[in-house]
Amino acid sequence: MRSFRFELERMLGFTVDGFNGLSRVLDVLELEVSRGGIARYHAMLQFLVALDLHRRGFDVSVEEPVDGGFKADVYAESPMGRVIVEVETGYVPPDRMYELEGFLEAKIAFKAVAYSAYTDLFIVATPSHMSLSIPGELLKPIESRDVRDVIAIRELALRYDKARASRVLWRAHVSRVDGLAYINVSDRKVYYIIPINSSPTLRAQILNCAQDSWVTDGESPLIIC
Repeated sequence: MRSFRFELERMLGFTVDGFNGLSRVLDVLELEVSRGGIARYHAMLQFLVALDLHRRGFDVSVEEPVDGGFKADVYAESPMGRVIVEVETGYVPPDRMYELEGFLEAKIAFKAVAYSAYTDLFIVATPSHMSLSIPGELLKPIESRDVRDVIAIRELALRYDKARASRVLWRAHVSRVDGLAYINVSDRKVYYIIPINSSPTLRAQILNCAQDSWVTDGESPLIIC
């Protein structure tokens, strides 16, 4: 089987060595793929997100340690702020296949609790052919939540992985999902969707979104960039 680097660069149509910082990103992903730590599909999506953020002016890393025991799929920094993107492929283990939607919601809640307190912008990314259901409590502005919202977030995180979630439940009250990213593999592009609920302009600025790309009409206004 050809190496992950070879297959990825053939798909992209260029070698990554000429991109400052991205060669190291690819080195990490290739190592993880070779030892079975990450599936090729997941690693490809991670790299496409890293490439997009690199082009937006971020210093990017992958599998970045956060809070000791957890590693962020993609971690990026720029003068505007920090971004963590968690990639969700939709994989569900066989023993959870009969609760697919609930399992994925619980998985997103766990990721939000684990990572969002350590970044200015927390994004869940998925391939563009998929549609994710984000728990509504995580999309609410933190200052607008009540005790029931926090309890719901805690219960979802515990449903995904009780042992790991119990270590980080103390920050459930500040966990959140700031937006979604849809990865179009065929076009090699990433599109960010940010609900306009709390400080949307600041979040869009972190991503260096051009204001003329914002969509602010309709019943559920969004920023798309």
